[in-house]
Order: sequence, then C-alpha cells, then structure tokens
Amino acid sequence: MLPAPKHASHGIVPSPPIVSDELLHVGNGLRLLDNPGQFLAEARSEYGDTFLVDVFGYQLLCTFAPKGLECLYQLPEEDASFGLATYDLVGFKTPAEVFIDTDAQLFYQLLTVKRVNGYLPDMEALCDLEIERLGDRGEFEVFDRIRTLEQRMGYRLWIGTDASSDAWWKRLKQQFDVLDQERAFVDPAAILETIKSNKARERAAVIEIRHLIDQIWSARADGAQQHDDTLTFLHQKFSGEADPSIRHRKVAHNVINANQGFLSNLYAAISWCLIHTISQPAYLSRAREEIAQQRAKYGSELYRNAQALSEMVYLEQLLMESVRVAQRSITLRKVVNPVTLDDGAQQYRVPPGVYITTLLTVTNLQTSELSRFDPEHYVKNRLSSQLNLPGKETVSTFGHGKHACPAQRFSHMMNKIVLGKLLETFNFTPLFDDAQPSSVQLGGVARSAEPCPLAYRKLKP
Repeated sequence: MLPAPKHASHGIVPSPPIVSDELLHVGNGLRLLDNPGQFLAEARSEYGDTFLVDVFGYQLLCTFAPKGLECLYQLPEEDASFGLATYDLVGFKTPAEVFIDTDAQLFYQLLTVKRVNGYLPDMEALCDLEIERLGDRGEFEVFDRIRTLEQRMGYRLWIGTDASSDAWWKRLKQQFDVLDQERAFVDPAAILETIKSNKARERAAVIEIRHLIDQIWSARADGAQQHDDTLTFLHQKFSGEADPSIRHRKVAHNVINANQGFLSNLYAAISWCLIHTISQPAYLSRAREEIAQQRAKYGSELYRNAQALSEMVYLEQLLMESVRVAQRSITLRKVVNPVTLDDGAQQYRVPPGVYITTLLTVTNLQTSELSRFDPEHYVKNRLSSQLNLPGKETVSTFGHGKHACPAQRFSHMMNKIVLGKLLETFNFTPLFDDAQPSSVQLGGVARSAEPCPLAYRKLKP
C-alpha cells in the first residue's frame, strides 16, 4: 500500500492526487529509480490514472488514462516542450555546449526517404565487415555486440566511410562510450559522479571527438577523394560561419548529437529482435522463410533495395513487438505556458515548470494479452485491431503525432539488414536461461537485466 496522498495543489487546478514524499528534496525519486515501472503502476492502482509525484524536486503530473495520453501527445511544443524536457533528462550527462550548437532539424534532414535509401549499401557493407570479424564460430553477448556494430555503423553514416575504418572507429568508440547517455538512466551512482565532477570526463571526451573529427576532415583535404557523406553535408551546412573554428565546432557537436540519438534505442531493439526470433522455432522458421523468399526475388540486391526491404513485413512485426515489450521510455513534456490536460474524467490547468508525463512500460504491458510477446499483435507496423485498445496512444513504440520518432523507417531498414544477414549466416544457441528487460532502466528500450550470451556457428553453404 502506498502512502496516503497529500493535498497541496502545486499550482495545478484542480489539485490531482499527490503521492506522498518520502524524503525532503528527494521525494519519491529513490523509489522511482529502484523500479520505475512497478512504482508508477502501483501509484496508478492506488491513486487512479492521473496523479502528481515529486522526483528529486521535479513535479511530474503522470497520466495513463486513454484520453489523458491522447491529450499529452497533442500538446503544442511551444506550450509543453518535448525538446526542453529531453534536454533536462539527458543534460545530466551531455555537456550543454553540445546542445547549444545542435540543429533540431538535423535528424529530419538526415532521415529523408532519399537519404535513407542511399544509406542501404553502407549498412550492408558495415554488416559484412562485422560478420567477417566474427569468424566461423564463437560466442558473444548480444547487447554488447549489436551496440558495437551500431556504433560503427553510426560513424559510417553520420560521419563517413573513413570514420568506420580500422584507423578511426575504435578511437571514436572510446570517447563516445564516455558520453553514453544510457548510463544516466540505469546507473544513479555514475550520474552523481558526473554531476560532482561538473562533467569533467564528458567534456574531455567532447574535446577529443572534436579533434578526431578535425583529423578525419584534414586527411580528406590532404588529397583524399571527394566524399558525399554526412561530414561533407555538415561542413556545407555551416559554411556560412566566418570563423573556421566555429564551423568545425558546430560540425563536431552535431556529429555527436546524431550519433547519440542513433544509439539511444535501436541497438537494444535489434538485440531483442534477434533474441525473440531465435527463441521460438516458429518465429525463426517464418523469419528465415521471408528472407529466403526475398533473396530468391531480388538476389544480391536484397539489402540494397528499399522495396525489397519494405516487403519483409514479418521482420517488421518482430521489431515492433520487441520494442513494445522492452520499451522503458518516459515521455515528458515540460510546461512552458499554462496548458490544460484533459484525462477524460477531469480537466487540469497545469502551470509552467510541471512535467506532464507517462511511462510506456505501464500501459504497454497493462493486460494479460499485452504482457506476452507475439509478433501477431502487429500487422506490419500497426497494432492489430483485434487487441481492442481503449485508445491508440495507450500502446507506444515509436511515439505518436508530431513527436513520433522520425527514424522509424530507418530503424526498420537497419533491423532487417542486420537481422537478415545474421540469420542467413549463422545458427545461434542461447547460453542463457531467461532474458528479461531491466526493471531499473528509465528511458529508451531496455537492455536485458542479465547478460545474454549466444553461441554461433556459420551455416553450411
């Protein structure tokens, strides 16, 4: 049983139920960090679909009502800001100067249909390099291996082919690992050390990445062939800067932001997709059958052809379901101007400074049917109408409305390339008993609670 609610309004009219604070200045922060999904599910059971909770001094107006979720996703950015809330969430780890130089439209510019289609050969080539590194047989931990593959892929896509070469990618990885935002969501002790040091290691990593990016660019200027890639695109984008040092700084900071955004969810989603696919003979058989059909139809162009990939609908369902069950994202809107949250039972007038919030874990798994993994919960990338959900926003993978993830198509393309190539190349044997998403993680698609090692052996020709 949770403590009885307080009755202070905190500026919200009318006052919602308020979860009692445990410690001054901490509120329910420690309970939230211990197990976010369980804590908020218990609070929902005790206080209803909408309630207020204090987390380290941050006032979170949480809603899980179908109408409240619909309202949350429709709030205008200028009144309830997703961007400012995201900055507050990841700003514990990432130095502020990176965000100051970041162009908010860059993700959209890098993820146009034309550019994504152009990335496909690079994705395939990088997968081939990583598969070659694996050899004929061995073992790896799924999340670590896929994360490394995705990091190297990011350097290739969001910098250039040269950045993913052996001369550069491990040096880049060493610094990007220091900036890993995931640690801010799963390791409170590490983030406290980051705060105490004023992000000393993170700032040093940013400086070193800037040096590495400048060296890559200089190597090209010293006679390398012309490149039509993201690094060139960024130098052209900021070519109006009269001071070359400012241009180089903005280029590097946008490279950092692109790579961090790329890594925040996708590697864990692909890892779960692989784990789930090999966990049931029926899933594996159907996935391989779909890949074989497309291989027969498109031959060697399979993974370079956007149409061929778009036709692989079962792999799409596997990814959507994998994201749904492992999703640990907290959706936040920081109120900038007074807004009204209508949860269907009450209309709350919410003042600036409050965060309107939902945790996807709570509603994504809220029924016995939704608590189990089944690719048939989706028809391509849409939830099946047979689930009879009370509202489309009650289940979320890539978000809804204006703030839906712009990388959904890109994510499906990459997953199909990585999963397809791995399943065409190897047989896998799990070396773990039961893989479950971490209950501690707050933000993103969760890693597993325990390591998930796999043994692999190359298929016979």
